[in-house]
Amino acid sequence: MKKQLRKPKTVLLVNPLNSETWCCKDFSDTKDIEGIPYVTVFKPENENRTFLMRKDALRLSKPF
Repeated sequence: MKKQLRKPKTVLLVNPLNSETWCCKDFSDTKDIEGIPYVTVFKPENENRTFLMRKDALRLSKPF
């Protein structure tokens, strides 16, 4: 039986300290830098400009 690959959903994230809204295409895809997990995020207005942000600094809001 073939295993179906599931396409990750874009999720909406919120930084609780300053209420900034960010989007992430795959929240489970992390990059570890010195043992700290980071995710690639972008602003909803500009998908072409991406940033690495600490995963623990963001909270899930809702699916995009």
